[in-house]
Amino acid sequence: MKEEKEKRIDTKKEKEIKTGDVTMHETEEPADVFPEKTGDNLIFLDDPKLRKEYLDCMRYLLTQITDFGFAQEEELGRSIISHTKYRLKTRESILAKMERKKRELTEENVFTYINDLAGIRVICLFLDDIYRVRDFVRELPGITIVKEKDFVKKPKNSGYQSLHMIVQFANGKKVEIQLRTIGMDFWSVLEYQLQYKKHHKKGKQLKKELFSCAIDVRNMDQRMLDLRQSIENV
Repeated sequence: MKEEKEKRIDTKKEKEIKTGDVTMHETEEPADVFPEKTGDNLIFLDDPKLRKEYLDCMRYLLTQITDFGFAQEEELGRSIISHTKYRLKTRESILAKMERKKRELTEENVFTYINDLAGIRVICLFLDDIYRVRDFVRELPGITIVKEKDFVKKPKNSGYQSLHMIVQFANGKKVEIQLRTIGMDFWSVLEYQLQYKKHHKKGKQLKKELFSCAIDVRNMDQRMLDLRQSIENV
């Protein structure tokens, strides 16, 4: 899930406006879903029913995960989730991904080869909280885990860290879930920005520096987890 047209939901704000259903997400929903016009090949993305189906899937996940976070806060005496974000993929990103996959731009191919048309991101406070949320999602009714990749335990060569899950609903709609810490999240923001400047004369130097920062983030996350556990055991 790219850093594109996301909506951020602060969990503390959610707790203040929570009404027991998913309407709390409606005021935050992205109004400019699939905004770019790119021709008839993607005209199906303009279907209001399709948009609603994806938004409903994301609302379900966000509500369940947020409620789990509140329950964990009561049980553990601390928060496990900082905030959440969500988005529907832009036409531009869909086109770019289909081009990378060298697939014809058809409705069938888009739904077959792109699993992250809808995506949510859960920003956790500590490393072990990532796996608390992951385990909770695995047990959620009404969804199937299609794919899971742990780039926390095994980061990408670039230094990127996050735990990715693709879940599928009974209606066939898929949503990507990304779980990461605050440090991993702000690191990924810079990685995304650097992609557009990789051909700059300082691109290699910046990439090297960013990789070094990824190591720092990884070490800091582990140190903070160790420190929290030490404090809890005092």
